[in-house]
Amino acid sequence: MARYIFFVIFIFFYSNVLKADSRIELISKLIIKFNNIENFQFNFIQKNKNLIETGNCFIKYPKKLICRYDGKEGKEIVIRNKTLAIVKRTYEKVYFYRISNSVFNILLDKKKIISKIKKLKKIKKVKNFYLIVFENKNSSKLKLYLDIKTLNIAGWETSGFDQQKTAFKILNIKINTDIKEKFEIPDFNN
Repeated sequence: MARYIFFVIFIFFYSNVLKADSRIELISKLIIKFNNIENFQFNFIQKNKNLIETGNCFIKYPKKLICRYDGKEGKEIVIRNKTLAIVKRTYEKVYFYRISNSVFNILLDKKKIISKIKKLKKIKKVKNFYLIVFENKNSSKLKLYLDIKTLNIAGWETSGFDQQKTAFKILNIKINTDIKEKFEIPDFNN
């Protein structure tokens, strides 16, 4: 009986040590991965309760993003530093927002992502993805999905003040390409 108890305790502690080692190794790989990313571009599918949209995006660290949506409106989201603009080219309208309280404040700052990765106690696996959850002061939440094989960002899910979820799936990601984007917000008054 004593042997059996010793064996169970040994297996329990040994498996926890292995889990800790693999977590530390994965965290190291993720930190290296994000440190080496300067920019990336991709196609996307964005879904929320009422709408499915597609398009393509360019992200350049730190804090630059442009997403062009397919469709007649000519919808774009442009982020440059602390400003978020939703552009509707067909109507020549621009709506401005601050990113400080949005999930983009985290998503477009690889230092914040790396800081969060360093603090991970447990890494969740969901299907073929690692999941990292960011909580924001204002009750918004960012779930960042990373591909298990490549460690590339595979998408994210957000929920804001109204708790409405938006899922953003990344397709055909290309990392550290020669991006010619200027990330400029149009001024339709000139």
